[in-house]
Amino acid sequence: MKRKVLSGKDLIKLGYPEGKAIGIAINTVLKYFRKSDKEEIYALLKAVLASPKAYVDDSIWNKTALALVPSEKKSRVHELLKNRLEYPIYGAVEIEEGARNQMEIAMKLPITVAGALMPDAHQGYG
Repeated sequence: MKRKVLSGKDLIKLGYPEGKAIGIAINTVLKYFRKSDKEEIYALLKAVLASPKAYVDDSIWNKTALALVPSEKKSRVHELLKNRLEYPIYGAVEIEEGARNQMEIAMKLPITVAGALMPDAHQGYG
């Protein structure tokens, strides 16, 4: 039985973060470096880990490098407009104060086009 060249535990010991990058790196080694010696493989893996941005355009290591490059997640925070859009209120006596407060904020969102409060309006989760 042939000995495994590389395992996920080996990559974690090298400093690879648990997750997608490990699987991609192992597949890359199996596809392109099956006959290479262990030292050469480890040197390449360390180099990619140390400087993943340098390997983003590499034809062999680009997928591993992209999995290692920290991605900037888009913020879900929206800047509110200074002035809210006007909106009609129907049955104001029956509407909870929490529902009014939420509508005031909703009418300041940059994606808001129009709105109205109905007599059955109630405070929600968001």
